Amino acid sequence: MPLTASQLTQVHRRQQLALRKFTLAEMARLWPALSWDDLDGTYPALAGAAAEMVAKYRRTSAGLSAAFLRAHRVASGLDGAVDVVTPPVLNVEQFDAVLHSLTVASVKVAASKAIPANVAMSNALVRSSGAMSRLVLDAGRQTVTQTIQSDDRATGWRRVLGGGGCDFCRMLADRVYPRDNADFDAHGKCGCTSEPVYRA
Repeated sequence: MPLTASQLTQVHRRQQLALRKFTLAEMARLWPALSWDDLDGTYPALAGAAAEMVAKYRRTSAGLSAAFLRAHRVASGLDGAVDVVTPPVLNVEQFDAVLHSLTVASVKVAASKAIPANVAMSNALVRSSGAMSRLVLDAGRQTVTQTIQSDDRATGWRRVLGGGGCDFCRMLADRVYPRDNADFDAHGKCGCTSEPVYRA
């Protein structure tokens, strides 16, 4: 039996949450490349590997959302032919600015405050991992919200909580955003996704 639109939304949510989990695990695996004793010298290796990983997972996130949009349209009683709009490729300069500020720069600030190395590095890993997972899932979120903008059968989109959701996410989850609003507010490690809302 085909899945309902609501069931497809939940499948899509679980897929994106799994992708977030993979991203966090991959960042933890790559993290030892950054050395406290040589932050500037070892950063390029971490940044290069992380950029490749994020770009790859962004393509996966966007692809999952594209398939979801077509299936959700059919389950909603429409045809599956929709011009999917995927976000641009990863902006490497912006990516590097974010990662550098959350790793090398933040660790150096921590060191200047006499924060122990293990604490500073652990905090930097948590913050940078959250930012990387947001960059990955943003590709799927943008695929949904930007495609809806060009879908004349859609009236807008709704936020779908990733798990229980934090207070910020729960506050935004009850709203239906108009079709021309493609701005999806997400924080580090946010697992929320979005679903289309169609005219009756």
